[in-house]
Amino acid sequence: MKSQNLRESMIKDIEVFHNKFGIPLQETPSFLNRSFMMYRIGFLQEEIEELHIAFFDDDLEKAFDALIDLVYVAIGTAHIMNLPFKEGWTRVHHANMQKVRAEGPSDPRSKRNSTYDIVKPDGWQPPRLKDLLDLK
Repeated sequence: MKSQNLRESMIKDIEVFHNKFGIPLQETPSFLNRSFMMYRIGFLQEEIEELHIAFFDDDLEKAFDALIDLVYVAIGTAHIMNLPFKEGWTRVHHANMQKVRAEGPSDPRSKRNSTYDIVKPDGWQPPRLKDLLDLK
């Protein structure tokens, strides 16, 4: 399956990067200490801002870079937090595939009031992730 190979390759690339720079991993799935967590959140926001600027500057190359960096930092943060990303991704993807396209911007299920929105149909179930985190 191509998507699984890509996912594994991306995670492996990030593991190699973190090992090169000695970025520590949590021993169990958990938040990072407050300062490290705030650093990672700020890093994600920085990449979103770069995407925003690239769009208004009509710079597709910078937008592309910002999107890749955003994914790199997001997956990297999940990795540092020792979250089981591959299985979590699979479950979230499955749940997302059960959603439907909004029936226009006036669809009451659309939180964004957009024709582009994807919404939860009646009976939709969110992904179960708690068991992956060994939470009681």
